[in-house]
Formats: sequence, structure tokens, C-alpha cells
Amino acid sequence: MGHSSFDQIEKTHLEQMAQATGPRLSVLMPVDRTDQQSRESSTRLKSLLGEAQRQLSTAGLDSNAIDARLEPFTSLINDGPFWRNQGDGLALFSADDVHFVFRVGVPLDELVHVGEQFALRPLATALAESSKFYILALSRAKVRLFDATRDSVTELDLGDTVPASMDDVVSADERQRQLQSRSVGGDRAMFHGHGAGDEADSVFVDKFLKAVGQGVGDLLGKARSRPMILAAVAEAHPVFKQFCTYPALQDAMVKGNPDDRSPKELHAAAWDAILPTFKAQDDAVFERFSAKLGTGLSATQSDKIRDAAVEGRVDTLFINPGVTLNADDVNEAILATLQSSGKLIIMSDGSVENVAALFRY
Repeated sequence: MGHSSFDQIEKTHLEQMAQATGPRLSVLMPVDRTDQQSRESSTRLKSLLGEAQRQLSTAGLDSNAIDARLEPFTSLINDGPFWRNQGDGLALFSADDVHFVFRVGVPLDELVHVGEQFALRPLATALAESSKFYILALSRAKVRLFDATRDSVTELDLGDTVPASMDDVVSADERQRQLQSRSVGGDRAMFHGHGAGDEADSVFVDKFLKAVGQGVGDLLGKARSRPMILAAVAEAHPVFKQFCTYPALQDAMVKGNPDDRSPKELHAAAWDAILPTFKAQDDAVFERFSAKLGTGLSATQSDKIRDAAVEGRVDTLFINPGVTLNADDVNEAILATLQSSGKLIIMSDGSVENVAALFRY
């Protein structure tokens, strides 16, 4: 039996989880990415599945039902390619006819849980929406666009919408004619050279930046609010900002020619640049929550929050990541909140003791 591994937990997965029947099994474990032989991780999974078997048996499943539940996971134990492509944590979920394997970018503590709800709380940081952003790595030689979260980075296909380099916008002939009238020195990464032919050069650069700025707007849509971080030489930012039709370009940027930086390096630098923005957004929502305390529009009791979430009333659910207690009411609240398009915010500064929620009404 084949298995599918997902890195992003999508809405369709959440819907299937909510509709699942039978005892829910959750198996969570950390993964050591450096463990090339992956023996340690596969041995760990094997022992956790042994524990899962015992718990499912205690929950009243017969051995055929248990085998059907565990088979897709057991087949991973000796799956070399699977172990070679891992995140920091592995989450396996199953119920009657539902199996999920999620490779997540957050380290997870070992947990085997059979109960009425899937153990989603430990994955809260991976589920929090507020940390999605774009990175645009831009130089004359190449243009790369990445879709990023706190824990992941994926290069997007530019298609025909965004030029892949300056050569796609300004023909070599056009530039050659101009360059014959100037002495060529200088750094390819510079957006505006110094010396003869500057004006002509900056016209080409503007033409290129305009094509990229409009292309990115077309590709991502004009009204999207997900922030975008530019990685380029510092001089490029003001010029690019003027031409970029994507509205959420940030002032913070990753400075320097990005061409030699790997996606991982760009991601780390861009995350540092965007973090204050995310923190400010989260803090503003938390202030709205605090202002509503005692009005019936916010709560800190997990059972009240769960009931409101199930009714689709939770606008934002705040989670303290330091609490590892696996409580079904919190798991159910997380699932129901995300299903009704509510937001999850991780509060690691101690302002939330366990969970808290801002209600829609």
C-alpha cells in the first residue's frame, strides 16, 4: 500500500480529520535529519508503533483492524527514500479509513495517543498561519521567488509571468549598442553602475525592475496581504518598490547580491527580517483579545473555547507552546478553529497560560 507524505497540513486534510470515525491514533516523534542511515529514526518509529498496537488493542480494536490501521505506517520503517527526505518532526494520524503522514519543520516530542481527538496541539506551531511570506531574490543574472513559512521554503515557478533575468527583458543587442559607448568595469550585481553610459544602463535596469515588479503582482495577485521580503543589493529596493504592483512588499530586506545564497540561507536571513512584523501583528490581535476579556467575546477556559470553536465562533486561538499537556478539548478547538478559517497564534512570551481565544460573536 502506498503512502502520501504532506509537508503542509491543508484544509482538506483537516476536513477529513474532523469527519474521521473510530478511535483516533496519533504518533508523533522527533527526527534527526543528520542521521543519514536513518536507522535510529526507523527503530524509534518501530517501537512507537508497538506502543500504538497496545493502545489500539486496549481501545477494543481486533488484530485485523489494528493491522489495517498500522500497515501504511509499518511500511515506512524500511523505506530508505522516505527517511532521507525529512523535516524535524514526523506526525502520523489514523482513524477508520484515514491515514496521514506529515513531515513538519518543528521538532516534536515522542507521543502515542489513542483517543477521541487527534493530537494536534504539538503541531500548533506548524499550523499557525501567521508565519507565511514570500521572498524575492533579485539580481540582473537571476530572479527567484520563494513561498516560505517559519519552517519551510519552496521555490515557485515564474512561468512566463516573471522574467528570469535581465536578458529576458533587455536584448543583448540593445545593451551591446549602449555599452560600446562606455568603458565597462564594475560589478554585475550593482543595479546602477558608475561611469559613462550610466543613464542608458539605468533605463535598462528600470525596464527590468518594472517587468519583474508587474510580473510578481500578476503572479501573486494584487490584493494579497502576505508580506514579501526583497533580497537584493540595497540600491534596488526603492526603485523596485516604485514598480512593484504586489502591495505587501516590506521595507525590511535582505541586503546583498543573493545569487550565491541557497534557498536555506535566504530563508534564514528573510525570517530574521520579517519576524518583527509578524510579532507586531500577533501582539495587535492579542491586544484586541485582552480588551474583550469579561465581555463574553474572549475566553481562557479550554472547554468554553472548544464549544465556541465547534460552533465556528473562534476568530483567533492563542496557544502557549510551552504547555505539552495533550488535552482533547484543546485538540478539538484547534481542528474546529482552522476548519472555520479561524487563525492560530503561538504566544511564547508567557502572556497566555494555556490557551485563549478571541470570538467572532
